[in-house]
Amino acid sequence: MIEQAPGYYARALRVIGQDLADLFPENLAIELQGDSFVANGMCSKNRIEDPSVATPWSGLKRIGEKFVTRILKTRSGEPDLEFVQFSRTYNAQDIDRLDIQGTVNRNSSGMPDIYSLGERLRTIGKVIDAHNGRIVRVFKDLHQVVYEYQDGDGRVRKEELNNTELYQLQQRYAAERGGSNPA
Repeated sequence: MIEQAPGYYARALRVIGQDLADLFPENLAIELQGDSFVANGMCSKNRIEDPSVATPWSGLKRIGEKFVTRILKTRSGEPDLEFVQFSRTYNAQDIDRLDIQGTVNRNSSGMPDIYSLGERLRTIGKVIDAHNGRIVRVFKDLHQVVYEYQDGDGRVRKEELNNTELYQLQQRYAAERGGSNPA
């Protein structure tokens, strides 16, 4: 069981979102399994590279493959998007390590980018924390966020927010924070 400090889910989901942001996930599901968060989703194939296969020749091979593909492919006017699945697991030590790394990269203005994946997930975490809850599952796609959690009384709650509602909720939290950045 994860030891839950005040603001734990806001912090953990922000860190996970920051780590996954470079993938630009088309959709994303995060579940708590035991003591670990498991994030699964779909992203553009060109966002995933297998570092175990990377060699000095792999870059040249990719260029060659793109060249051949473009020569043989007829132009349809549509971008060629192929999506692949990804999966990452985060335990408490991963969250701490990534949070420390993220602190170094934070912008100096002190105001987070509310459109970033990390800040969107952080907002959901704040809702769960406010209900003294425990995350069950968070699902995010391009249009909405659906999250399920167990509140402090043990009841399972499920909520859905479209992008506008999520933005309005972020604005309320930002106004309450008044410029400080606690989580």
